[in-house]
Amino acid sequence: MLDAIGLAKKDPEGYRLRSDGKGRLRLIMTVAGAAHAPFEQFVEPVKQHWKEVGIYLDLEVVERSLAITRGGANETQLSAWNNDGSEHPWTFPFHIIPLIVATGAPGGPEYARWFHSGGKEGKEPTGRIREMMDLWVQGMSLSEEERITLGKQIWKIAAEDVYIIGIIGPGAASGVRVAKTTMGNLPARMYISPEGKAESISRPVTYFYK
Repeated sequence: MLDAIGLAKKDPEGYRLRSDGKGRLRLIMTVAGAAHAPFEQFVEPVKQHWKEVGIYLDLEVVERSLAITRGGANETQLSAWNNDGSEHPWTFPFHIIPLIVATGAPGGPEYARWFHSGGKEGKEPTGRIREMMDLWVQGMSLSEEERITLGKQIWKIAAEDVYIIGIIGPGAASGVRVAKTTMGNLPARMYISPEGKAESISRPVTYFYK
């Protein structure tokens, strides 16, 4: 596929050369350092895998707020983050349709500006991205059963077009809860999701030590 789009030539180290003759093709992935997860470690294997097909990936670790600022300013080529909340796309669609949620998202900030400004700013999306947006907006006013049908259509587009590349399955932080045996009033079961603010829904202020 890379050869077919004009990236067949390589340098002595095996990395592909730009089609415009300006040296090695270099992609930059911006990751937030000192965040809640070591994202630079997660994507290091990606760097090695891409090397095998001749793609040079440069990891740029920056402070979290700077990473968000750059994403919103459309200054980010690639970024890495955890996939939390996609189990319920109408309350937390960030990792399925990132351009809907906020202009700070690196996945199409100009589309996000267009969406949030009612078409007055940014860039109007087209094709399947616009289709995903329209389905999401339509689903907000439908019944749960109808929304599930539209959700499947959104997921189908996301899976086929691969706007976001998943590299790791669900982590322990998204579904494992550890409680001290001497604490009381902890629920036996708890729904863990960003839309419910994780452990906040269990009312921590009511915990007590036995």
